[in-house]
Amino acid sequence: MDALLEQAVQGMKKNGFEVIEVRTAAEARDYLLAHIDAGQSVGVGGSVSVRDTGVLDALAEKGCKVYTSWGAKPEDVPMIRESSRRADVYLSSANAVTRTGKLVLVDGIGNRVGAICDGPEEVYFVISHSKVVDGGINTAVARIKKTACPQNTRRLGIDTPCARTGNCGGDKCENSICRLTLVVDRVPRNRHMTVIFVEEALGY
Repeated sequence: MDALLEQAVQGMKKNGFEVIEVRTAAEARDYLLAHIDAGQSVGVGGSVSVRDTGVLDALAEKGCKVYTSWGAKPEDVPMIRESSRRADVYLSSANAVTRTGKLVLVDGIGNRVGAICDGPEEVYFVISHSKVVDGGINTAVARIKKTACPQNTRRLGIDTPCARTGNCGGDKCENSICRLTLVVDRVPRNRHMTVIFVEEALGY
């Protein structure tokens, strides 16, 4: 592990996160399956990284109630989001990690950042090495706007300047998915947050 990744890991630990280092998506899936009990309810943000592990189907087969909007009917999505926030466990990723171990997330609706701020006591983040930036919060947000947002808007079929050109439209972007920015400086009191730090590239 190079110096930047090591600094980020040490920063996350200093900031109160439990950090589990794995090599592959399969190892991340296996860790989650081993630590989430059958019968627990599991909320999921719109995370490509989590979906890439294949853990959602595996948790459902194990007997967990998984609340995810992937493939859900539009009329069911509000209930799914509310149930996710009240679940026993929440699964997410972060859009970027700073050199000092702060997690940075940008949302368009707020269900994901809401659940992370004031949701389940147990939160797992699946974050790949590719999301670590050599800088602070501004560098992290720049990475999100340049890398994550264009791919997410294309995936969602949202017509934005970044989807068309790869360049952020800023305040002129009426369809922006960048409406809330959360920086998790430290794990909130009375919560337990684990970062599964994956060498394999996952998500955006």
